[in-house]
Amino acid sequence: MIRISVVVPVYKSAKTLVELHQRIATVAAAQNWDCDLVYVNDASPDNSISILRSLSGNMPFQIVNLRQNLGQSSAILIGMAFAKGEIIACMDADLQDEPEFLPAMLNSFAPEYDVIFAQRSGNYESGGRLVTSFIFKSLVSIFSKGRIPLHSGLFLIIRNTAAQSLLPFLSQSPYLIGLIAKASLQCTGIGVTRSGNKLGETSYTFTKRLKVARSFFSTLRMTPLMEKMAITRWIASQIASEE
Repeated sequence: MIRISVVVPVYKSAKTLVELHQRIATVAAAQNWDCDLVYVNDASPDNSISILRSLSGNMPFQIVNLRQNLGQSSAILIGMAFAKGEIIACMDADLQDEPEFLPAMLNSFAPEYDVIFAQRSGNYESGGRLVTSFIFKSLVSIFSKGRIPLHSGLFLIIRNTAAQSLLPFLSQSPYLIGLIAKASLQCTGIGVTRSGNKLGETSYTFTKRLKVARSFFSTLRMTPLMEKMAITRWIASQIASEE
């Protein structure tokens, strides 16, 4: 039986965490998966950490509590460092990425692939934001020489061995999709319909999307700076001390 780790970056997600946890546990039980979760609290200013600490049930999970906000990609990469599964799933905490799509993604994970992306569709943002998202993701696909499928985001599954190869870039605040493109990992996608944000808001403003675009292109120019022990020390320096 293959072990699966689900990595969830958490930022301003207190209202959805309980439902998310329950739905992931339900999917894992229905599929008879050997599954655990890694929640990475990215210095969320709400009470997300309190909610995480109150979660219960039969699903094993761990909480990585960061002392400062590092951004979504860095939070995911840190979560990958703690993941024990042979396969790692990454998804947002706001339930726009629905856990019920994970079985179809896993079933598409042929041996020749390192990464399966969820290719999102649906009216999950305003018209203007969907347009800017399409433009950005088209550029990502073009500049990755087609390695990153169109409409891909950070809802994905990746082999643990491939994920570990990305960690030497961690201290440079890379953009995860940029790293996947740079590493020439073998990728494909599966179509999913994305729902609206249950919180009624999105953190992806036009300004933030421009910032992410710049991060993508800067990531393509990065070189690895850390070896295994340095990675371990750097991650330890980012974790908040227990209260």
